[in-house]
Amino acid sequence: MDADMYAEAIEYELLTQAIYKDILAREGVNTVNVQHNVSIVGRSGVEHQVDVYWEFKQAGITHRVLIECKNYASNLTLEKARNFFAVVHDIGNCVGIIVTKTGYQSGAAAFCKHYGLALKLLRKPTERDWEGRIREIHIKMTPRVPVSNETHPIVCCLCLRPASEDQEVRLKNSSEQNPNLVHASPSMRFLGKDGQPITEELRLWIPRQLNVLEREDGGPYKKSLELTDHYISANLGNGIELVQVIGVLIEYYVETLPSNEVVLNATETVSAILKDFESGEWEHVHSAK
Repeated sequence: MDADMYAEAIEYELLTQAIYKDILAREGVNTVNVQHNVSIVGRSGVEHQVDVYWEFKQAGITHRVLIECKNYASNLTLEKARNFFAVVHDIGNCVGIIVTKTGYQSGAAAFCKHYGLALKLLRKPTERDWEGRIREIHIKMTPRVPVSNETHPIVCCLCLRPASEDQEVRLKNSSEQNPNLVHASPSMRFLGKDGQPITEELRLWIPRQLNVLEREDGGPYKKSLELTDHYISANLGNGIELVQVIGVLIEYYVETLPSNEVVLNATETVSAILKDFESGEWEHVHSAK
């Protein structure tokens, strides 16, 4: 085997490993370590190289899964199937799977079916594979968004609750000197009682609170929200301190943006499929990275 063929074979084995990791994760089995290129000593004392391997325990018995990867351009022969069956038999308490790109000779398929070896096809999808399946999805999007510009800015007023009479006096005096104290800035984040941020910046948080789909273009519209255990930090004359926010009043306008169409083409995103050889059913789709 030359260097290029060897590299392609290793790449095929790693793809198989990645796909079975995905399958196990999808089925909620995240504790199994799917390994590549493992050496296992059989009951005969002979050491066997296994392309992809994982094991698990059930009812106190260790079960092993062995996968033989054949990156062949032609159908797998009976000889190769027999060789892998010998490995599975020697290791024992295991399930054997053969993965290849093209297919299996009739003798190899009959042999594997009789002895319980699973046959899989792992390859790029062909035109025939797409028959009866959706290849393209056209999505027309018409965004309706809250307006944020100089003419129609989003205004968010804060409803504050002083923690004491002393803080109330200082808050009143500070608000008279700085009327913007009760207006939220885009980079502001609400804090918890411990002074740590509990929301994202308001430029991101506010739009998520507005259901603009219910509104026609224009405005102004108003949205009030009650808050619990939300605070801001402010300097009211005695240094930075927390002030409780019990609600916000948001004033905003709505605008509908031009429509655009997005085309999702599965043939461009699917790099490989795993199929059962006997049934021909897709078992897993591997997305291109």
